[in-house]
Amino acid sequence: MEILNEQVNIELQKILNATQETEYYKQYFSSASIQKKVSLNLSDFPILTYQDVQREGSRFLCSRYHQYPDISNLLLKRCFGLFGIPHTVYWDIQDDACSQAFLRKYRKEQFDIAENEKGCMFCVAQYAGNKIMDYTPMSMSQDGKIMSLFIQDLTNEKIKWCLEAIYKFNPVWLCLSPSIALMLIDSIVINQKSMPSSLRYIELYGEILDERTENIIKNFFHVQIGNVYATKAAGIVAVSCIYGHLHILERNAVVEIMRHGKSVLDEEGDVCITSLQNTAMLLVRLRNGDRGMVQSIPCPCGQASPRLCLTQGKRSHFIITKSGRRISARILRSIAEYTNEEISRCLSYIQFRQMEHNRMDIILGVKPAFSGWEHEAARIFIEKLQDPELKQMYWNFIYDGLDKDNEIAKYEHLFFESMERKDSNAE
Repeated sequence: MEILNEQVNIELQKILNATQETEYYKQYFSSASIQKKVSLNLSDFPILTYQDVQREGSRFLCSRYHQYPDISNLLLKRCFGLFGIPHTVYWDIQDDACSQAFLRKYRKEQFDIAENEKGCMFCVAQYAGNKIMDYTPMSMSQDGKIMSLFIQDLTNEKIKWCLEAIYKFNPVWLCLSPSIALMLIDSIVINQKSMPSSLRYIELYGEILDERTENIIKNFFHVQIGNVYATKAAGIVAVSCIYGHLHILERNAVVEIMRHGKSVLDEEGDVCITSLQNTAMLLVRLRNGDRGMVQSIPCPCGQASPRLCLTQGKRSHFIITKSGRRISARILRSIAEYTNEEISRCLSYIQFRQMEHNRMDIILGVKPAFSGWEHEAARIFIEKLQDPELKQMYWNFIYDGLDKDNEIAKYEHLFFESMERKDSNAE
């Protein structure tokens, strides 16, 4: 069982008490016949899944956010999660700004990256309010300090174009997933390029950073590397120290490791997160699909906050083409997100399985209210493929209806399963 310090307990208690202002938890505690307490404990709450978030949505919102003026402060974030289940998360704009402010503070304290220094980010999609923006290769922040590059059509030519844009922009830091970083390295080597001398820091996110991948990126770029563990629901959960260990930000989130229905320490289990920053949408004990352990052993860096060791989650998976080229599976996530928005967010899940170099299975389901839209979703997805080698592949769509009785078992698969992963398992 995790031991929380006094200040964390105070912040957690505020969140737990505030759940009584939501429709979802009001109904849960009423139907569960749990006696009213002066203060609630984490153990009183059910473990949530992404299916719950997709299905219940705004019922997790505090009551004040259902009416003006607080409803105007809501920021919507969309995500597919580890299992390819589209869902929407709501944040208060001020809470989100606080969560992002910590990341900027972390860059400054750990790597001397000032807030006003130029950075470049590789993104899956871009939203304006609750509406996805038309796809563009690149966008620039209003102050001209952040350049965003979008990965839906990350062909060889597009990567070369991205590299040229980075050279012209001269960023001090890059923010991208490990798999995209490896694609950049491949392109730099092939095109005999180098990164601008202004680059001092690379921030990695969105995938588990294994030691081999981290060493490749470090040895190639020769800059400082930071690793950030974050979710759309909880914000910034953990960041790496100078030794590469993830440390839980206890003021931002409470992390539990669940094993056989109990919260454990120094044992592997399911990662469940309760955000202390998101006070609008209260998702207590959300199981996000990752597995790992919270370690009680001290870290050489001297930080007192617990270490989080991830053992299963989003990894740097690649589509392997017939030519042997590696394409980050995050491109499929971007295409799926734009497809889902174009068809009124009717997808209940979407998963990918590469069976051969020239064949990809897509397991696709739509929400009951959109029965019959499966073929339209498939058509739009194929239209959005830009990479020549991906377009030449055979895309085999498997339409799967929602079986509520086996709902959790049905979705317990990674968003993308690659030939590379199967080969490693066979070994």
